[in-house]
Amino acid sequence: MNFTYITQLTTAILFTPLLSCAAEPVTEVHTSYGKVEVIRNTVPAQLRFAGKKIATIGADSASLIPYYPKGGPEYIVVQTIRADPTCTHVYLMLEVSDEGAKVSKEFGRCRYVAGSGMAGSEPVLHLNNPEDPQAGVETYQWHGADVTLVAESPSLCSAQGFLARKNAQPLRAPLVSRVSGSGCLQFLSAPDSDCAMHGVFVVPGDSVTASLASDGYVYANYTNPKSGRKVQGWVPRERLSDL
Repeated sequence: MNFTYITQLTTAILFTPLLSCAAEPVTEVHTSYGKVEVIRNTVPAQLRFAGKKIATIGADSASLIPYYPKGGPEYIVVQTIRADPTCTHVYLMLEVSDEGAKVSKEFGRCRYVAGSGMAGSEPVLHLNNPEDPQAGVETYQWHGADVTLVAESPSLCSAQGFLARKNAQPLRAPLVSRVSGSGCLQFLSAPDSDCAMHGVFVVPGDSVTASLASDGYVYANYTNPKSGRKVQGWVPRERLSDL
């Protein structure tokens, strides 16, 4: 799955190319509240907002990755660029609004951006280490005036699933529905067709109970009537006959 950047997230997880993958670092971003820029001719480099220094970066340079939620504060991820080849990146997050700028503490040392989004009105960033898949994915969220680690997941799909459940719309009551259509219905660990839970599926006629909705998907539970084994995951809503 490609690195991703989400411009807005409400009840769905949507992915588009991440701006941080650009060949050259982005050192200037114009927000609705003023310009954010990295000043590289100082040691260490500086972060400025509306012409005023708001932080030192502790690195030679940095690349800026903007979030633009609709209305309210806007957010910038600051990805530092360091000379150390064993650990080039550390991150800061910046909130800008009519009240000025707030800068988080450093986080995500030695990791890379794997995905991003919004949990309600707060930005979320998924970080991983492509050279060490066993390290998993760390999910960070802006909350109040700082960034906190809110989840550690074995994969990006698991991290997406965590965020999807936080943002999904609860159904009025858990609804029992039968699987329709033809062929097996694959369970997904996130509302994304690339996130198949291999070997976990139901077939037409099976009954599942749906509890959450996220755009064209629902979070469903299934109990095998013979073995009693329980499974849960995301499935396309269109394959359930009573929803």
